[in-house]
Amino acid sequence: MHVSLIWAMTRNRLIGKDGGLPWRLPKDMRHFMDTTMGKPVVMGRKTFASMKAALPGRLNIVLTRDRGWRPSDPDVVVVQNLEQGLGVVSERADDEVMIIGGADIYALALPHATRLYVTEIDMDIDGDVFFPEIDLAAWREVSSVSYPVDDDHSAAFTIRLLERNE
Repeated sequence: MHVSLIWAMTRNRLIGKDGGLPWRLPKDMRHFMDTTMGKPVVMGRKTFASMKAALPGRLNIVLTRDRGWRPSDPDVVVVQNLEQGLGVVSERADDEVMIIGGADIYALALPHATRLYVTEIDMDIDGDVFFPEIDLAAWREVSSVSYPVDDDHSAAFTIRLLERNE
């Protein structure tokens, strides 16, 4: 099973501001939806809270240390640690699990990761959540697609797929 991280970040590794995304990139959102559809997604409680609802077409697994926390959606699986979340996925025999945030969950999952779907946004902005430090020398690029600024996109960006060197 592939453990995959998917995220968008600016040059300064910013991934969030005030509980949301401080950019508007519809093609990146489409990439996220297409890439995660039909796959289990693992996220932290704050990431789940930032969404309007559970992501449809995907098993939503929320990691939280708060044993009393319960989502309003009964189909969301709540786990206390990453190993429990990955265990839920391995019992289902899925080929790939998508780690979708936030920063603490990415940091926990990085040592397990075999794939990275990263959108690199060509801007530096202020915010309050950053992707953890990562040594990209341990990864090889499988694909890369770049997009310019246009009427629908507030910044130029590149979507890259990386796989861990064996």
